[in-house]
Amino acid sequence: MSSVIGEEEMGIKASGGIKTKEDAYKMLQAGATRIGTSSGVAIVQG
Repeated sequence: MSSVIGEEEMGIKASGGIKTKEDAYKMLQAGATRIGTSSGVAIVQG
């Protein structure tokens, strides 16, 4: 997706169903530059 969008111009936000740090890591590895989640505190706390 980032090759089509071009990360210099626009970031990629992953959201929906991200509830663990493993989920967030997978999205970042897939090219996301931002994470949208209501579980942010739980993810940071581990």
